[in-house]
Amino acid sequence: MLPAVPAANSNQIDALRRLQRRLLFGGGGLISILIVLTAVASLVGGIGAFHSRERQTFQEAQSALDYFLSQRDRAYANSINANDALWTDQRDELRRLGAPLLPSFHAQGQQLVVRAEGRASVPWLVLGNTAQPMPAGELEAYLGMLHEYSAYTAGTITALQTQGPIIMYAYEPKGRLLAVAGVIDEAQLLQTLRVPTRAQAFEKLMQMEASVGDRTPAPGPVASAAQGRRLVSFLGDNPLNGQPALIGVMTMARADVPYFRRVVFESIDNLKERLEATDPGSYLVTTGDGRVVMAGGPLAQSPATLAAALSDASSAAGQRQYHDGWFLVSGPLRGVDWRLTHLYGWADLWREQHAAILLRVFTALLILAALWMLLWRMDRRVFAPALADASRVYESEALSQAIIGTAPVGLALLRRRDGAALLQNQVARELVGESGQEAAVPELYAQLVAHARGLLPARGGEFNWALDAGTNDARQLQVALAAASYRDQAVWVCAMRDATAQVELQQTLQQARQDSERAREAAEAASRAKTAFVATMSHEIRTPLNGVLGHLELLARSPLQPDQHERLQRIRLSADSLMAIISDVLDFSKIEAGQLDIDPLPFALRALIEQAALLYAPEAQRKDVKLYFAIDPALDEVFIGDVHRIRQILNNLLSNAVKFTASGRITLRAEDAGGAGGERQLRLQVIDSGIGLSEEQVASLFRPFQQGDASVSRRYGGSGLGLALCRQLAQLLGGSIHVQSTLGVGSVFTLDVPVQRSTVAAAPDQPLSGCRISLLSSAQEWRQEIGQLLHRWGAEVTVIERPADGAAGAALVIVGERRAWTEDEELAVLPSYARVLRAYPRGPLSPEQRDDAVHVSCYASPALLQALRGDGMPVLRTHGAVPQAGARRTRGRVLLVEDNPVNRELIQQQLEELDCQVDAMENGQVALTDWRSGLWDIVMTDINMPVLDGYQLARALRGRGETLPILAVTATALASERERCRAAGIDDLLLKPLDLARLQAMLDRYLQAPASSPRLCAVAGKDKPHKLRALFVETSTRDLDRMQATGERRDDAALLEQLHALKGVLLMMGEKPLGARFGDAERLLREGQALPEHERIALLSDLRHLIEAYRDGLRDEA
Repeated sequence: MLPAVPAANSNQIDALRRLQRRLLFGGGGLISILIVLTAVASLVGGIGAFHSRERQTFQEAQSALDYFLSQRDRAYANSINANDALWTDQRDELRRLGAPLLPSFHAQGQQLVVRAEGRASVPWLVLGNTAQPMPAGELEAYLGMLHEYSAYTAGTITALQTQGPIIMYAYEPKGRLLAVAGVIDEAQLLQTLRVPTRAQAFEKLMQMEASVGDRTPAPGPVASAAQGRRLVSFLGDNPLNGQPALIGVMTMARADVPYFRRVVFESIDNLKERLEATDPGSYLVTTGDGRVVMAGGPLAQSPATLAAALSDASSAAGQRQYHDGWFLVSGPLRGVDWRLTHLYGWADLWREQHAAILLRVFTALLILAALWMLLWRMDRRVFAPALADASRVYESEALSQAIIGTAPVGLALLRRRDGAALLQNQVARELVGESGQEAAVPELYAQLVAHARGLLPARGGEFNWALDAGTNDARQLQVALAAASYRDQAVWVCAMRDATAQVELQQTLQQARQDSERAREAAEAASRAKTAFVATMSHEIRTPLNGVLGHLELLARSPLQPDQHERLQRIRLSADSLMAIISDVLDFSKIEAGQLDIDPLPFALRALIEQAALLYAPEAQRKDVKLYFAIDPALDEVFIGDVHRIRQILNNLLSNAVKFTASGRITLRAEDAGGAGGERQLRLQVIDSGIGLSEEQVASLFRPFQQGDASVSRRYGGSGLGLALCRQLAQLLGGSIHVQSTLGVGSVFTLDVPVQRSTVAAAPDQPLSGCRISLLSSAQEWRQEIGQLLHRWGAEVTVIERPADGAAGAALVIVGERRAWTEDEELAVLPSYARVLRAYPRGPLSPEQRDDAVHVSCYASPALLQALRGDGMPVLRTHGAVPQAGARRTRGRVLLVEDNPVNRELIQQQLEELDCQVDAMENGQVALTDWRSGLWDIVMTDINMPVLDGYQLARALRGRGETLPILAVTATALASERERCRAAGIDDLLLKPLDLARLQAMLDRYLQAPASSPRLCAVAGKDKPHKLRALFVETSTRDLDRMQATGERRDDAALLEQLHALKGVLLMMGEKPLGARFGDAERLLREGQALPEHERIALLSDLRHLIEAYRDGLRDEA
């Protein structure tokens, strides 16, 4: 039970609570008063600013009117001075101007309209007083002066500031002459004045003479018309229109004797517009006798009610007055006996200042509310808890003692100065004094504090401290120190625990990590050794195989007996099988080493499927297994992907399907598995009716070097690596492969691989548009696939089940074997068809005309299209070309650098077989020594050679500025090899074993073919049947002419189709070099590039030479 707080301490806390409340809320009240005073001062300042703005508005309005009146006075003074100068100095000229007008004036009864020349002149009606006639000489001068008035009246300030007709008149002070501007008839004037006689008109217009006649004008010239007593301005009604106006009477005088007065009327509205432009509020303009000149604004709508206010304000010009709820600011106007008064009231003050007033009041209230809320929260959240904390200090003291005493770790308060223990629990005593040496405890704490002083910052931290170091009983303490103050002393709060077991565990983990790191390094070293082993094995295995396969290929080109040729083919098949196994093993190793490249290129999907089926069709036929394929018609013709790796997977799957299927059927299917944008998922399936697999066998099927079980290996052979390699390749391509199988029923292997949609233009979409075809087949698979293909080509297809069901005159296409009908049924109806084609698995790869029909392979759609279009050509398979003697032209001169004598001799023979002139050298140093720039067209070098290897040779040649192609021949199958070659300046890489086809393709890329194509002439051999060669000459001549015309009109689509057809014909005839060149041209067009003109001409020239060679052979036989 915790001890109670003493009563004395409770009283002290109550007194402290009362004091803090006085201070808190008393200070809050004082601050509130200051806030209110500040708000009031702000409101008063805002009202004062409002009065200042109103006073400024009045001053601006007063200045505007004063400016107008002073400008008016100055303008009138100028006019008076000019008039006086004219009357005094130009009197004769005035009489000269008035003399011609005098007769008309008298003739019309002392009445005349005087008008000067010019469109801007103003007519003046001049009337004479018949009772007081004026002498002729004097009258002439007045008429001349009025003539001048007519000329410039429109330009006076009065005319310019007056809207409507000019209202102005003049009279002679004695009443003998009167002139009115803008009036052309006396009757009009009398009607306007509403008087019947001229005398009354004189009286009415001269009535102000009584008020101005006693003013003696100052002699001119005058600077101010009003100050010179030449201008009298007052408020009055215009006698000509009855409207109130500012009337100005100008006196023209000679010395101090007036001789003419001109009266002008200026509309009060002009003054009102000027005033309202500067003072949009309430205003009032009054005369000296209290009459209202003009008024504006809401407070001036009843000006009579302001009489008392105006009389009070008259004595305080420019000062603010307050009367009956209105504020007034008043002052006189210059040059007239008028007074301007600006009025505004409390409503104006509220309208302008209400937002600021409300904002100030709201702000003050908000501040007061926030202040008292803050004070209340401080009282509740700060002071009350502080007081509560103070009341619990003693309780905390006792509780702290209890906690220190019962803590499971060592706790102590150590004085920072010397390490003396002010407080400590029993655990701390046991940790530092377990041996019972209590006298040593203070010294140990002193050592601990000294150790911490040089190790930790001032605020504290954690560290490990070895106790009894160097002895068998050494222990590790984990110490945590925190700076604190205890009874006005700087102390360390020290927490300690025994960490000996933890330290030992950390040391064990550290040792384990080091062992793991060493194991990782050993594994990486093993991986590098494995990669080096793969490279070495690739080189060591491919090098002898290169010799075997190369010499077999050269031997196949020599004259042989049929039985020798058969044995040679069997040897070649065995070597190819060995090469396939080695390639699988090396590819798998390269994948594990991360050295396998992915090379996406455009490829034709149908060609890929048909070539794969064609490759395994013979083995399937020997086992009487039906091999079908099905291509989704919605798929594009051309995609972009690594077709070599896709073909490798597909061939492996088909090989397994044929191997493990004893009867039934195998179907190779291609369909779209979805995708977005330009990327699609291509799904390839191989479906067989073979032995099937159990679930256990499926689980281990894709593991390297494993088959379904041991019996499978014994019965069917194989390494068990193919499917594992397929899965690795599929993953490298970004796809997947899986299997569904039922034991004893069959299997479905599915490959999903991402491909890109190609933008390369395919061949014409409907080459058989308009053709009628009857499709006859006993196999549903062939009816569906070939039917869809023919529909895609644009043909009108009718699928029939018996020969007699077809339409007469159509083409009959028979696919597969005869089952549902007899041969007699077939022969009976064949004559009714326009053309008959037989497509079957054993059919030829190019159209062959036989007695009953054109025969083609069902796995060669280009041949089927060629036959349907009438371009058929019989093609027979041969075992090889027998070289014929004839003149050769060299393709180019090759420098061959190879250290292995056997390989050097083999490659030299292969190059010579391909019409190259070869210079062979045994290493790179000899090649550099004997190097002659410009002698060789291309360099072929081995990579790994003594003295000077291929990399050093390439770098040395590039260092000498040589730009000819450099090709590397190597047996190393790693991707890194290609990068090293590029870095050294090597253009391309050839992998051993090296066959003639790949060597031919590489030479075609970097060297021009011989102009006369000697290999073409050499293989125009007589081992082909006479009929076949004759048909080749005939059809190729037509193709040559069509290709020539196509090139001239730049029809790339037709040219692409012709190149594709000719490539197939040339390859089937054994003309591989020229066929390969046609294939390269076709690939160039499919990739969207243009075929160079020189290349097209060279192809035409070589094809023409070949045709001529065949024609010469036929002629010799004849």
